[in-house]
Amino acid sequence: MQMPNLPLFAALLAASFCLAAAQTPAAAPVSPIAKAKPDDPANVGRVQLNHYLDNIADQQLAARTSTVAAIKTRAEAKARQREVRAKILTLIGGLPEKTPLNARTLGTTQADGFRIEKILFDSQPNFPVTALLYLPDAKPGAPQQKLPAIVVAPGHGATGKASDYGFASTFARNGFAVLSYDPIGQGERLQYPDPANPGQSLATRPTGEHGEAGLQPTLLGDAVARYFAWDGIRAVDYLLSRPEIDPNRIGAFGCSGGGAMTALLGALDTRIKVIGTACYITSFDTLLPAIGPQDAEQSTPNFIASGLDFPDWVELVAPRPYAVISTASDMFPYAGARATVVEARRFYSLFDPASDGTPTGAPSPGVPTGPTLNPDTSNTIPPSAALQWITGIGGHGNLRPLQSQIVAFFLTHLAHSDAAPLLPPPPAPSSSPFALPTGISKEAFQVTPTGQVATSYPNAETVHTLNLKRYNALSKPKPLTIPQLQQAVREVTHATVMPGDAPPVNTEAPALASPPEGSVHVRHRFTLATASGIDIQAEFYRPSDGKHPALLILRDSLDPALESSRGDDIRKLRALADAGTAVLVIAPRPSPPGTEETKSPLLGPFYLTELHSELVGKTLVGLRIDDVISAVNFMSHGTTPDPNQISAQASGHLGLVLLHAAVLDPRLKHITIDHTLESYDSLLKAPMPKGAPEDILPGVVRRYDLPDLVRALGPRLTLNDLLPGTADLGATSNPSP
Repeated sequence: MQMPNLPLFAALLAASFCLAAAQTPAAAPVSPIAKAKPDDPANVGRVQLNHYLDNIADQQLAARTSTVAAIKTRAEAKARQREVRAKILTLIGGLPEKTPLNARTLGTTQADGFRIEKILFDSQPNFPVTALLYLPDAKPGAPQQKLPAIVVAPGHGATGKASDYGFASTFARNGFAVLSYDPIGQGERLQYPDPANPGQSLATRPTGEHGEAGLQPTLLGDAVARYFAWDGIRAVDYLLSRPEIDPNRIGAFGCSGGGAMTALLGALDTRIKVIGTACYITSFDTLLPAIGPQDAEQSTPNFIASGLDFPDWVELVAPRPYAVISTASDMFPYAGARATVVEARRFYSLFDPASDGTPTGAPSPGVPTGPTLNPDTSNTIPPSAALQWITGIGGHGNLRPLQSQIVAFFLTHLAHSDAAPLLPPPPAPSSSPFALPTGISKEAFQVTPTGQVATSYPNAETVHTLNLKRYNALSKPKPLTIPQLQQAVREVTHATVMPGDAPPVNTEAPALASPPEGSVHVRHRFTLATASGIDIQAEFYRPSDGKHPALLILRDSLDPALESSRGDDIRKLRALADAGTAVLVIAPRPSPPGTEETKSPLLGPFYLTELHSELVGKTLVGLRIDDVISAVNFMSHGTTPDPNQISAQASGHLGLVLLHAAVLDPRLKHITIDHTLESYDSLLKAPMPKGAPEDILPGVVRRYDLPDLVRALGPRLTLNDLLPGTADLGATSNPSP
C-alpha cells in the first residue's frame, strides 16, 4: 500500500479527535472582520462605505420583507417558491448537465456499529469528489430494510469530510447511512495545492480556496455556488445508486460552511426530504453590520439586490421538515436567526399549521440558557411540526450539547421513528488531542492514494478548468458602438454618477504648509462629500489665479500618516502646479486597505468589500468610477481648472477604473494608465489569479472586454506596461506625475 500523505494525516489525527469529542462538523472559529475605528480619520471613508452598502441592503431587504408579508395563501407561497428558485438558479448560472458518476469504492473500514467506505465519484466529467459512506451494521435477527440516508457537508476546516466523523458516526449508530464529502478547496480537493508542501494550499485556508475559486466564474456571470451545489446534488445521485438506500428518505445536515451548503442543497434539490442547518441561518440585516459577508459560495452577486435573504433558504423547502440550529453566541447573529425563524413560521404555517407560532417578545428574552426548542414562540410546537428551531448556548459550532435534539429531529422526520437517540459517551478528560477515535485507523479517512485529487489524478479538472471550458463555449460579444459600450459599462459596473451632475461639496481645510520659496501654488487637503454620503479624500495643488490645464491623479491612499514618506511625490506635484497645471489627487473608495480580514494573500485587502458590494448590486469598479466622475464634476465647476483641458492618470487597479471612467466621461481629454490588467480574457485563463478582486465585474465578458475600451478611447489613451492575468495585480504602485 502506498504510504499516506503525512501532513494530511497529521491534521486528520487532530480533527478526528476534536470532532469526535465535540460532535460537530464546524470548522475552527473564523476571525471576524477587523472593523475600522470610526474616529480614525484614515478610516472614515471605509466606515462610510460600509454604512452606504448596508443602507442599500436595508432598503432592498425591507422591500423583500413587504413582499413576503403580503403572501396569505398556499398558492401565493408556492408561486413565491417558484420565483425564488428561478432567481437563485439564474444568479448562480444554472446547473450543469448530469453525466456518468463513474463511482468507485476504494476501501472499507469496519468500525464499532458501522463500516466506512471510501468513495470517489465525478460530479462533472473528470471532476472527482472524495467522500466517505457510513453504513450501519445490520441488527441480528432484524429484517433487512432500506436505510434512511443523510448527506453531511463539513464546515470550513482544512480536513474536510474527516471533521464530520463525530456526527456521522452518531447518525450511523442510530440507523442512518451517511455520505460525508469534501467540498471544493477542502480535504482532498484543494484547487490550489502547494507543490512544495503536500497537503497545504497556496490560498492558505479553505476560505481562501473558496474565494480564489469564485473570482473567475463571476466574470462569466456565474457564481461559484453553482459548483458547490452541483457536488451536493451529485452526492444525492450517488446515494440513489446504492441498493441499501431508501430513495424517499434522504436528508441533509451541515454546520457553518457545511450549513451554507446544506441550505443550498435543500433549497435546490427536492429529493432532500429533511434538512438540518446549523450555525449558518441568520439574516443579512444583522450579519452585514456584525461581521460582514463571508465566503464567495455564500455571497452570490446580486443576491440581496434580487430580493433574497436568508429566510428564502428555509421557505423554499416548505413543507419539507427543516431544523434551524443556532447557538446564542454564534458569529452568525442569533437575533438574525430568530427573525428568520419568525418569518419562516408564518410561511410554513400555510402548508403545516403545526409549525405556526405566536412570536415571543424582543429577541433578548429568547436567548437560551441551555438546549431549547422553538424559543421564538409562546406556544408549544410539537416535535412532529415541520419547522423546528433548535437552540443552545455557546459560540460557533457548539453542537455537542444539542446532539440529542438534532438526532431526534432526524429520527422523527427521516427515519419515522420515536426511538430515543443513541449518543456516544462524553470524551475522557485526559484524552490526548491527537488520539484517533477508538477502532478507526487513519487510512479510513483518506480516499485518494496521495491524499489529494490534484496529485493522485494530475489531469483532473478544477473549478478553473471547468470555468474556462464554459467561457470558451460562449459566443463572444459583438463589437459595440460608443453609446452601446457606454450603456454596457454602466450596466456591468453599476456606476451611476453622470458627467455634469452637481459637483461634490468641497469641505476644504486651510492651506497646508506654505509652499517652498519661489513657488506660486497653494496645496490643500480636503474631502469631497458626494451625494451618496461618501467622503472622497483629496488634495488640490492650485496654481496662481486664472484657468489652467488640469490633471486628475488617482491614488490608493492619501492617509495623512504617510505624509513623511511622500516627499518626492509631493515635490513633483508642487512642480506641476508651479508650471501651471492644476492637480487634483483623490483616493477613490474604499480607502485605505487593511480594515477587513484578509482571507488569503492571493485575494488582497478588498475581497470582502467586493463581495459586500456585489450582494447589493454594486461593484468596486463602479463605485470608484462614480468617484472619478464626481471628481471631474468638481474640477469642471472650479475656478482654477480649465474644464476643456482635463487629463488623468492612474496605475494598477485604479488604471482599470480610469479606463472605464474615460469611456463614460468625454471631458477626460487624455488619460495615461500603467501596470493595469490587459484583458479579462487573460484573467480567465490564469490558473491562479493574484490580487484580482478589485477588478472583478460580474458577467463582464458577456458584454465587453478591456481591449474594447482601449479601442473606444483611441488617441485619448496612453498605455504603459499592461499586465497579463498571471501577474500579481496587487503589487502595482501609484504613478509618478
